[in-house]
Amino acid sequence: MTLHLDQHWQPGGKTGALVLTLTHMGTAPIAGARLCLGLTLPPAPGARITGGTVRRHLGTHLDIALDATLAPGGPHRLTLPDLLAAPSNRTHGVLAAWLELPDGAAAPITCGDLEPPAGTARHPIRDWPEGRIDTPLGLLPWPARVSVSQFAPAPVLVPAPGTDPAPFAAIAALHRRLFPEAPAPIALSCPDGRPVATRHDPGLAPEAYRLGFGDTVTLEHADDAGRRHGLIALAQIAHAARTDARFGFPMAGVIEDAPRFAWRGCHFDVARNFHGAETVARLIDILAWLRINRLHWHLTDDEAWRLPSRAFPELTGIGARRSRNAPLPPFYADGPGGQTGAYTEAEITRIVAHAGTLGITVMPEIDMPGHATALLLAVPDLRDPGETADSYRSIQNFPNNALNPALPRSYDVLGLLLAEAAALFPDAPLHIGGDEVDAASWSGSPLARDWARDRGLEGTAQMQAAFMRRVKDIVTGLGRDLGAWDEAADGGGVAPEGTILFAWRSIERTAELIAAGYDVVATPGQAYYLDMVQGAGWDAPGAAWAGIAAPETTYAFDPAAGLPEGPGRLVGVQAGIWTEHLNTRSRLNEMMFPRLAAVAEAGWTPQEARDWPRFAALARLVPQL
Repeated sequence: MTLHLDQHWQPGGKTGALVLTLTHMGTAPIAGARLCLGLTLPPAPGARITGGTVRRHLGTHLDIALDATLAPGGPHRLTLPDLLAAPSNRTHGVLAAWLELPDGAAAPITCGDLEPPAGTARHPIRDWPEGRIDTPLGLLPWPARVSVSQFAPAPVLVPAPGTDPAPFAAIAALHRRLFPEAPAPIALSCPDGRPVATRHDPGLAPEAYRLGFGDTVTLEHADDAGRRHGLIALAQIAHAARTDARFGFPMAGVIEDAPRFAWRGCHFDVARNFHGAETVARLIDILAWLRINRLHWHLTDDEAWRLPSRAFPELTGIGARRSRNAPLPPFYADGPGGQTGAYTEAEITRIVAHAGTLGITVMPEIDMPGHATALLLAVPDLRDPGETADSYRSIQNFPNNALNPALPRSYDVLGLLLAEAAALFPDAPLHIGGDEVDAASWSGSPLARDWARDRGLEGTAQMQAAFMRRVKDIVTGLGRDLGAWDEAADGGGVAPEGTILFAWRSIERTAELIAAGYDVVATPGQAYYLDMVQGAGWDAPGAAWAGIAAPETTYAFDPAAGLPEGPGRLVGVQAGIWTEHLNTRSRLNEMMFPRLAAVAEAGWTPQEARDWPRFAALARLVPQL
């Protein structure tokens, strides 16, 4: 049988409705079927759907019993009102669909884009101009000070006599992985190679380097990180000069460089959609090329658990498997084939070691107390037996998805999981999430209500804060700093000492947290979330809750503008890659670039040295996944 689903958005009321037209192009009627959908913006629970009856609604998965037999050639129409939000582009509808047939088989359905009302503008999708090259230097992030001249074709760079060749070999290998077809900019020996002499200069700032150009290139560095950054800078300059006629290699002058911030991060969500170890390793290579030194690895969420556990092996069984008729159904664009994926200990060890060779620290995130559906389904006895079922739903439409702060077993399980994470990720902070706990969480739990009353806690925010403080004690006991989203400051919050908070909900949140005494990483959705839509047109894909984050918007944002003197600090910046609808490398590339490089330059380059037209041109040199 051949089935196709068309969809359009019908405005009206607060968020409008999805109107679905299912066309059956086979020859025999289909009776008793159920239509299963993976959506971006599902209807509200209990919404009055026409054309069928909802059997199951979990997250973005909707299972609808059709109210009529599907006749050959005849369309069947459904209306889904009261959407989570009003759609603003073609990716805000159905991402995947199939029929569940009475015999237990699944019939796939092809899906068209979500179509807008007549007259809706479809462009712009993304504005990434060609830019301008004033200095023919292919280097990004742009350095703090550039005074170079006499550009010529690029030589092959080799270590000078007496210079340790191992760092050169490492950057040559990095370049070959990123650009396997490009000419190599670095060799360990070459008859007419340009020698590069390295020298440690303890007077330079951490991670800083200084390049002097002449018959011999000199690389002075503060530390191993500075030497690595300097060699990557040389590799970038030579690569651009050998692959793009707009660029050359300087024969005279000086480049002096040092990072603006110590924390230059990239968050990567692999829970909503799984991306294997090979993709993560290549992402790490790209981060190193851009001088990003932190990977925030979002490994758990409602939709899946990707982190191996010896204490609870079912987490990578039940918790990592999305399939038909399973506790976790297919979500988003999974379709009837579902999705299964988790990392092994060996894979994580290799990834962490690989990142370490490139100066990148990998910080794991185990999201809690909310976003815990996969954990709650996989590990028994984590619910209050007296809690009212479906007493609240998260913003992503998961019922009762928060760990219960009144249960001692919550902390016992988390203690084991955090200890396992600490063993797999040595020397990194442990990020414990803390975001998007619904205001009605635990309202249906007698144990939680009694626990809160006994401690004088009022409201969900104070209950969550008490939970987070208890978990912080566990993290501190493991010898680690705590990472958390900005909600960890609410309701009394966790102590600032040994805590790094990630300000995501608004641009203003960074200043608020600094005023409260926290060390803060700025990662506002309005500028630094790379899943956000890049243009105002209907055909521009992406999430839209934080507005439009065009490449120039991301680049122009100054994370340090308007901040108080303290008592906290802005320690850095971070790009956020959330993957609800980014299930392939091509989709990741479409949304990540050039904005990942824009965040990298915000973290490295002094504000006064940044220039949008130059960046727009240089960003085209950046490798992709």
